[in-house]
Amino acid sequence: MFQRTSPSDASGATPHRLLELDALRGIAALIVVLFHYTTHYDRVYGHSAPLCVQVPFGKYGVQLFFAISGFVILMSLERIERARDFLLGRVARLYPAYWAGLVLTFTVVTVFGLPQREVSAAAALVNLSMFQEFFRVPHVDGVYWTLTVELSFYALVLVLLSARMLGKVISLFIVLVALQTLAELGLQAMGWADAARFAGRPHLQFFALGVLAFKWSRGEVPLRAALALTGVCLAHELLVGSTTTVIVFGVVLGVAYALSTGAMRWLAWRPLTFLGFISYPLYLLHQNIGYLIILRLEATGWRPEAAVVAALAAALLLATVVTHLVEQPALRFYRRWRKRSHARASVPATE
Repeated sequence: MFQRTSPSDASGATPHRLLELDALRGIAALIVVLFHYTTHYDRVYGHSAPLCVQVPFGKYGVQLFFAISGFVILMSLERIERARDFLLGRVARLYPAYWAGLVLTFTVVTVFGLPQREVSAAAALVNLSMFQEFFRVPHVDGVYWTLTVELSFYALVLVLLSARMLGKVISLFIVLVALQTLAELGLQAMGWADAARFAGRPHLQFFALGVLAFKWSRGEVPLRAALALTGVCLAHELLVGSTTTVIVFGVVLGVAYALSTGAMRWLAWRPLTFLGFISYPLYLLHQNIGYLIILRLEATGWRPEAAVVAALAAALLLATVVTHLVEQPALRFYRRWRKRSHARASVPATE
């Protein structure tokens, strides 16, 4: 969801298009961070004084991330022929930075203490798998819930790739989003609210918008199919979601369409693309460590706004370090290994 797109990820994609995606990721990451440091922190701990600015809409940045992920994953598949390469590529992108963020967050919270946010060492070990939510084990950091959603989407793509069904991805998403909507409505009608929330957890409607945007940008989807997929996604929001979610859906839909037409190239501004470059580690590291910084600084008399700025600066610094020392070296290592592996495989056997 938050990985930086690079020219090696897709064929035929323009540098402008790649920079747009980075910029959008940077924007989404920033508004999520600001939401946590302002509105969500206020709900959990309470700032020492009223903030001059709140960012309540920032929590919807994750929906934008999901749509971007749908676009990027379809784009990356242009250069992938084997399901094995897709799986290993996702592991290389997700896990090294995740492990670094997890160790840093767990260490800082354990050493300095953060009420309501501490977990046991055993729970942290389970978190290393990234499957902790499936085992009902608490997250080391609450933001990790979106990684479960991402893994579910990757599993779906892996199945479609293995079954050679990516050519029918639009039709399949129409069916899947419709089934998700019916499942949620049925479970709600039976009074099973928790089960209904679980049924809607994949957020397929937002990934579908990103998938549709990519296919539309390539001229690979007829108008009727595009309208059908958009319609079932909108129906989900109208029937299951809230009014606010419908507004968010409209914004994400508009962004996805603008991406598909190349109308967002003006976003390729260096500060935003830099935020996109570090967005995955920033997302992983910002919440609990930032909360601890804000809590400690406000306790010593800092104004909330100054504490928020200090937490943001610390999160940006940590994210930059992890990006350069962990995430990017791991990706370079994987790409070199894949290149050598493919070179060996292409050498004919000698008698």
